[in-house]
Amino acid sequence: MARRSTKPYIGFAQVYDRIMADVPYGLWMDYIEGMWTVFSSRPAMVLDLACGTGNMSLLMARRGYQVTGLDVSPAMLEIAKQKLQREGLYATFIQGDMRDFRLEHPIDAAICVFDSINYLLEPEDVKSAFRSVAGALVPGGLFVFDANTQHRLAMIPRETHLFEGSGHYLVWKDLWDPRKKWWRVDLTGFVRVGGSRGNCWQRFDEVHRERAFPIEKMKSWLEEAGFEVKAVYDSCSFRPASEMTSRAYYVARKL
Repeated sequence: MARRSTKPYIGFAQVYDRIMADVPYGLWMDYIEGMWTVFSSRPAMVLDLACGTGNMSLLMARRGYQVTGLDVSPAMLEIAKQKLQREGLYATFIQGDMRDFRLEHPIDAAICVFDSINYLLEPEDVKSAFRSVAGALVPGGLFVFDANTQHRLAMIPRETHLFEGSGHYLVWKDLWDPRKKWWRVDLTGFVRVGGSRGNCWQRFDEVHRERAFPIEKMKSWLEEAGFEVKAVYDSCSFRPASEMTSRAYYVARKL
């Protein structure tokens, strides 16, 4: 058995879509397009920030948007490219850090979903990401992203889950750290090497952490970065979010 210890979303990239098969990407895309309509935005060029394996990028490309996907993980990006190629679609994929990036051309809108913002563990990381997004948008462009609240993260029980499928096993351990106020996930995975008949398994070990900041702080950091905060909604609704919300959606317009 081969073993390697990795940073987040390298080994996990191999099984990510199988573990997350029930994630409602289509619902999220419909919801984001609804927010664009509410705020009179008609983007043509869209940035999919922390695009991962490209599920949202693929949906947007299918709907006719010109997509740029940015992610820190080369392994995730390779899977994203293959998805679009299989359907004869195109997007520009860039390996980069959401805290510090520049695009060659400005874009009309940016999205960042599935609590990717929560992976930024320090206030300055969040502020830097907001500044980078502002620098990538045209004036008036919308930035829509979601984030788990601290209430949500603190409510995740300390449990261990086992995921088993064709050619993979994954042990997922949840832990809320009340001192650091972040949610930690320890992953140990095994992926069969050499196809369904292979007798060698590759192991990976990853640690994922998420941290949440108060809504009012997030709004103030967006404003510091050059945005006007248009709304903060409870997930997949147009009701105002609160600190008791599980997942909040932020809508900010670049000034």
